[in-house]
Amino acid sequence: MRDEREAGVRAADRAWRLLEELAARAPGTVWLAPGADDPEVAAWGVPLPQEVRHLVGRVRSIRIGGLEEYRLAPERGLHPGGWAVGPPGTAHLLHESGGDTLFVDVDENTGAWGRVFAATGVFLDTWAYVAPSLVDWVTLLARAGLAALAGMAPEAGREPGPGPGPASVPDGADGTLPEHAAVLERLAETSHVFSYRPDLRGTPVGRARPEADPELAAVLTGLPDDALVVDLRDVAHPATLHLPCPPGLRGYVEFQRRAGGRFAVGLPRTGQTSRSTTTGAWSEAPLPLRSSRST
Repeated sequence: MRDEREAGVRAADRAWRLLEELAARAPGTVWLAPGADDPEVAAWGVPLPQEVRHLVGRVRSIRIGGLEEYRLAPERGLHPGGWAVGPPGTAHLLHESGGDTLFVDVDENTGAWGRVFAATGVFLDTWAYVAPSLVDWVTLLARAGLAALAGMAPEAGREPGPGPGPASVPDGADGTLPEHAAVLERLAETSHVFSYRPDLRGTPVGRARPEADPELAAVLTGLPDDALVVDLRDVAHPATLHLPCPPGLRGYVEFQRRAGGRFAVGLPRTGQTSRSTTTGAWSEAPLPLRSSRST
C-alpha cells in the first residue's frame, strides 16, 4: 500500500512538471492557478487521495485559451448529483460547458477517487471513459500540448519554445502564435473525446448475470434486469459508452460507476430531467491564474 501511494505521488509530480512546462512554453494559452495549502484543503471537507492532494497542492485549476477552465481541486465539495454524473457525492466536477461535463468518479462508500468520465449534451444516451485517473488525465493533457509544440514544422520558420525571431512572430491579427494555435487544437481534441459511433454498448443486466464472473456478479447484485452495464476492466481509453433508456420507459438513465469505475452502469429512473440540471449551482468567479513557473 505504501509503495502504491509513493508511486501515485511520483506520478502526480510528473504530471505537474509536464503541465508547468506546457504553461511556460505556451504563455497566454495555458494558465495555472496556484496550488492550495493544507488549511485550504482541510476546509473543503473532501478526503483526497495522496496523489490528488500532491497535485492540487501545486495547481488547483487549468485554464486553456482564456475560456476553458478545468478545476482539479474540489473547492466547493463534491457534486450534488444528477442523472449525468450519478448520486450525490459520487463525482468531482472538473469542467462543464454547454451541457458537456467532465468529472472524476468518487466512491460513495470509501471516498476513493477513480476514473475520469464525461457526459455530453449532444448525445444524450452516451458517456465516455476518458482516463484511468485525474493524474493520468492531467498527464495526457500536458503531453498533448507539448507534442503540438514539438510537432511544429521547421520549414514553417518557427521552432517550439520562447525566443526572438520567427518563433515569436504572430500568425494573425489576434496575436496568436501558430504553435499556440496548434496547442489549442490538440488540447481540444484531448478534452473532447466523443465520437459519433459509440465504442461500447451497455448489456442488459438480466443478460449479463448468467455468465458473470465473481467481480461482475457482485456489481450486478441489486440492479434491475433492465439496467445496463459496461465492463471497462480491459477497455482502452478514451471510449464512448452507449446506455440508452429501456424501450417504453417514461424516464431517464442515471449514469453510475462501480468498483472504482471498472464498471459503468446505466440505471433506469422514472420521471423527468434535463441535461441543464447536471451541474447545479457550480458557477463561481475565476481563480487567480499563472502562466509560468511558480516561485
